[in-house]
Amino acid sequence: MKNQPYTSFEEVDRDLRILQLRRQIAQEEIKGNLGDFRKRFEPSSIFTGLGEGVVKRFMISWILGFLLRKFRR
Repeated sequence: MKNQPYTSFEEVDRDLRILQLRRQIAQEEIKGNLGDFRKRFEPSSIFTGLGEGVVKRFMISWILGFLLRKFRR
């Protein structure tokens, strides 16, 4: 924060509290970014461009079947 020596414990406590709050803010930002990332890569959101209904369900089931066959070997 600053490169000058502290003259009181209140200054140290204040700076430690500021750093703790900044850390908490950064952690909450990471949680929010992780939630956004997860939503983007859900199977339902990946296939939104394919349209609704039968085509979408067919593609999802085909991909899941393909992956299951790959991992069974």
